[in-house]
Amino acid sequence: MRVKSYTEAVRLANAAGIDAAKKRMRKAGRTVMSAADRDHAVDVIERILADLGFDVVSWLALAGVPRNEPEEPIAARRRKRAKAASVQLSFSFA
Repeated sequence: MRVKSYTEAVRLANAAGIDAAKKRMRKAGRTVMSAADRDHAVDVIERILADLGFDVVSWLALAGVPRNEPEEPIAARRRKRAKAASVQLSFSFA
């Protein structure tokens, strides 16, 4: 599977982390996740993101910073097609 953006990587890692926490919860016989289960989910999420190349553990989470993630790559713009030259038709009947 190819992960193209940070947003897609977070969605994938979050789903895997929640699944791991719920599996741990069911194995322990609980019906509600505990704080330890949540911590386990966070550990899994951070490990997966680090494996995908996003070292979120070393990032600083600061309040008031508008964006605390890597810049998204700029998508290549598609070239616009050149308009066909208009042709003037002459309908003269003599």
